[in-house]
Amino acid sequence: MKWVITFVFLLAVVVDSSAQSLQLKRKYCKEYQGEISQYSALLGQEIVEISPSKIELILRKDSLYMTIGTSHYYGNYSATKTLNPDEIILVMERKNAEIEERFILNLPNKSIVRKGISPQPDTLLIRVKKSRKREPH
Repeated sequence: MKWVITFVFLLAVVVDSSAQSLQLKRKYCKEYQGEISQYSALLGQEIVEISPSKIELILRKDSLYMTIGTSHYYGNYSATKTLNPDEIILVMERKNAEIEERFILNLPNKSIVRKGISPQPDTLLIRVKKSRKREPH
């Protein structure tokens, strides 16, 4: 019985460490932009075409701000390692909703894929490079 308890304890530690939550480095906490492509949605008995809309994401150390068209969403997120060392999964719960937003941060490409909430398609977001402000001569 003692061996079974020890085995279960060690298994729980291994599973917990593999799904470990982590803190993002500051170089990834930037602004990302993309466009949700056109898609069809079933509303009642009618199929409606949803036009493309711009999506912006501002990633901070402890929170995430998202703008889709004219709608704004924000909340805290959790970051989790994946089996792929080049990717981190970000999960944010929307305030006042029970919808969970999922994002995959690709570290080498400095991009994020927003996993679309059905029937929305997945969307690629590219990091925005801020232009340097030049001083007048």
